[in-house]
Amino acid sequence: MKSRFKVLLAEKELREGRSISLRKVVAETGVSNSTVLRLANNTIKRVPLDELAKLCAYLDCEIGDLLRLEDVPDEVQHG
Repeated sequence: MKSRFKVLLAEKELREGRSISLRKVVAETGVSNSTVLRLANNTIKRVPLDELAKLCAYLDCEIGDLLRLEDVPDEVQHG
């Protein structure tokens, strides 16, 4: 799974003409700091559904825009 959080946040900054720090995302969405940091650093393993919904609403995107499936191991594909 790959996070596109930074790309979507940059697009939001351009649309709104403002700089948005990760702290600001946490403050404006109520999503936990750890979730935002892990998405930004692409180290996320699990995202609570309520937080995922808040981030998608904030970034004006769909779940598939935020998280992309990449490089699925063979044992999962053929499981």
